[in-house]
Amino acid sequence: MVDKDELASSFFPLSEDFRSQDFPFYWVARLNAKYSADMDVLLKPHGLSSSKWRVLMILNEHGRLSMSEIAIHAVAKLSTITKIVYKMQEAGLLKTSPSPQDGRVTEVELTVSGEARLAVARELTGRLVEKAFAGLGKDEIVYINQCLSKIFRNLNSL
Repeated sequence: MVDKDELASSFFPLSEDFRSQDFPFYWVARLNAKYSADMDVLLKPHGLSSSKWRVLMILNEHGRLSMSEIAIHAVAKLSTITKIVYKMQEAGLLKTSPSPQDGRVTEVELTVSGEARLAVARELTGRLVEKAFAGLGKDEIVYINQCLSKIFRNLNSL
């Protein structure tokens, strides 16, 4: 819980002392934009983008998923994921099929080509991740994840 003194802090947007550089969401937005732009530069020569990379990684981790489940994991609109998935299917990276449980639901899975492209992309992006986390220890990364997931849960409880 944020107390009254913290509400007057420079990180609280309604405070007279507010400074954008002290606001965590300022850094989250900048970090996400920079990471996505750098990923796009690395991945574009291989027919991928940060969004396509995210879909490949999600399917690699979770296996066969519905479009809706991918959208939830990717924190993206279903319409956006649908467009991305069909473009990736045209490129031979994914295959779609109706769910055996509910024919109205489209499920998606990686193809052998998708797995191969993911392996190349992981190699390329590994250097960017190493650069991003340079100077941070495992405990610091775990702590950052704990803080961010707590904020996410707080926002979902509204």
